[in-house]
Amino acid sequence: IAGAAVLGVGVLLKLKNNDIQNFVPDKYHLELPPILLIIIGSIIFVTAFFGCCGAIKENTCMLTTFAIILLTLLIVQVAIGAYAFLQVGDTQDLRSSVKQVIEKSFKEYNTSKPMQEEFDFLQTFLQCCGVEDPSDWKWDGGKVPNSCCSSKKDCTTFSQDCYRKGCTENAYRWFKNGLDLLGILAIAVASIEIIGAIFALCLSSSIKNQIRREAYA
Repeated sequence: IAGAAVLGVGVLLKLKNNDIQNFVPDKYHLELPPILLIIIGSIIFVTAFFGCCGAIKENTCMLTTFAIILLTLLIVQVAIGAYAFLQVGDTQDLRSSVKQVIEKSFKEYNTSKPMQEEFDFLQTFLQCCGVEDPSDWKWDGGKVPNSCCSSKKDCTTFSQDCYRKGCTENAYRWFKNGLDLLGILAIAVASIEIIGAIFALCLSSSIKNQIRREAYA
């Protein structure tokens, strides 16, 4: 169940990341966590059958293999977590990097149709407007792109449904919340892996002891 949950979260994050991939600072490699979650979730899901079959058949070899794989995954997760922490440990640097990417896209809004579509999607997805706030657009009559309003029509800075927060802040919070969620998920999965490995080794030891007792009986 835990493996399926990790796999599902990885797939969801991968789909969401694809939507706003162009606004992710390259140096943070935020496209990697979803892929790693998918891989780790798949391995855990498949490995769980070793534990289930080993427990049902009382096969100590399968139980030990199950425990070793879980502990190996745990070590890999700790290494990945440490790397991720070092990469995004400086929140000011993350905020600055996000702002640079958004500012670059914002400046190309009127000259590039693909960038216009991507930035409109960003504003709709994150419910934001401009880089820092709606006044960044500086269009005549206070007009702003329709993606700045929830109604998606006749949008101006005076519209009641105009998003007031800039995309830099909302994008930063989205990335930061995503990373915090990954951290919580990693801790939860690691806890399950430790418990699973300990129980598997205890069960394996118990089966061996039972076999010895039966041999001397």
